[in-house]
Amino acid sequence: MPDAADLLAVARLLLSAGSAAPSEAQLRRAVSTGYYAVFHKVLRAGAERFMGADTQMTAGYNLLYRGFSHARMKSVCVSLNVPLLSKLLREQLGRAAVSQDMRDFGSIFAILQDARHLADYDPSATFSLSNSTDLVSLAETAMTAFDHIEPDERVDILALMLVSAKG
Repeated sequence: MPDAADLLAVARLLLSAGSAAPSEAQLRRAVSTGYYAVFHKVLRAGAERFMGADTQMTAGYNLLYRGFSHARMKSVCVSLNVPLLSKLLREQLGRAAVSQDMRDFGSIFAILQDARHLADYDPSATFSLSNSTDLVSLAETAMTAFDHIEPDERVDILALMLVSAKG
């Protein structure tokens, strides 16, 4: 199972490997890997929360881990990055707003996912060392913000990311 800290370390390594400037491929891979560090951090947190910490080798853990969708996660992040939640989200989450840590995480998650799409799929996109380094640093910031989200809020958000509840 991918470890978020290891993925972040790989992203940083790609940006600093050797004495020559990183290649376009290294820059793209670093941006993509930075996003995946955050993505897998969330998946692990969700699977461990809903299945338990010592269940990594079970079918249920795998189902939950693989049940998260990139698009759904981004949609949730974007919908939560507002001062006051929509009526539906207020009803679903039982709160009027989410914490600043959640908003920070959500806004960065969306930025990183967009950058990952460019890095992985847009042949005309260009990445500089500075921009790529900033994006990898943002991944670390997102991971820290995610860690600071209060447990009760985090579990509600994980559930929202995993399940599309009817209004």
